[in-house]
Amino acid sequence: MKKKVAIFGSTGSIGTQALEVIKSQSEFFEISFLVAKKNVTILEKQIEEFHCGGLLIENQPETTKKKINDIINFSNIIIIAIPSEEAVYPTIQALKMGKKVLLASKEALIAEGEKIMAIKSGQLLPIDSELVALWQCLNGKNIKDVEKIILTASGGPFFGKKKKDLEHVSLKEVLNHPTWKNMGKEITVNSATLMNKGFEVIEAHHFFGIPYEKIEVLIHPQSLVHGIVIFKDGNTIMHVAKNDMKLFISWALNYPKVQKNIFEKINLVGKKLDFFEADHETFPALKLAYKAGQKGDKATKKLLRKNKENVRKFLEGKKKFVEILN
Repeated sequence: MKKKVAIFGSTGSIGTQALEVIKSQSEFFEISFLVAKKNVTILEKQIEEFHCGGLLIENQPETTKKKINDIINFSNIIIIAIPSEEAVYPTIQALKMGKKVLLASKEALIAEGEKIMAIKSGQLLPIDSELVALWQCLNGKNIKDVEKIILTASGGPFFGKKKKDLEHVSLKEVLNHPTWKNMGKEITVNSATLMNKGFEVIEAHHFFGIPYEKIEVLIHPQSLVHGIVIFKDGNTIMHVAKNDMKLFISWALNYPKVQKNIFEKINLVGKKLDFFEADHETFPALKLAYKAGQKGDKATKKLLRKNKENVRKFLEGKKKFVEILN
């Protein structure tokens, strides 16, 4: 029997790529409902193509919550790809209903990580490439045997630059990510400041229960190594895959099965793998994220909201790039 999949945030980057994956694996999955916040035109086209139900999130919280609960109840797998704190409610409800939840929205764990991870029902899986990588490296391993985990970051468009070089960068330059081309504007800006990686550090802490002092970030410009685990005995496991989000979405949809897919596999011949330490002075976002994470959910939620507001102002031309983290 086909698994029914509901996507919260179907019109965004992750949502549209998830639809591609499901379309290519239609013998296993079918879309039950698609949920969006404002892109009515795209949502209507998606509903027509996939012959499914749809919901435009309204400014009527109680009405919307009931509809969300009905959608979750009707579905087997819930993909959460809403780039806001509105991701928290469906994530919590889906887990409480015992559903398989694929989480792309960083905001959920940044805002309410302790609350979400305390829910013992359902199954929570990541979609982020780095977290999927670490999941696979740690699968079947004892966390007590881990010396440290390493999240990789491309370094964004300004890798190697100093603060003085970033005073007058344009929006076009910021949005020109060197390796990931299908991301939304907000996450692309966060990648340029390294705040996106800071948020992933907090997510990794929640997902794997690893203390912050055992989580490290390395710059890896090629974006082919997505996660590294170093064990106490010196053995190291490294996850390598093509930088295509559809691979990670497919993994999460099919987990624990490994399902053959149509997406391009990596060819390592001639590939170069470089690693560098992060420049915390030029890009202080990582320090801010570690500091907030160690204080708990209230501090990470505050960081999330302040950063989101500053990124919005930058995208509207009201702040300079170097002012985002002020």
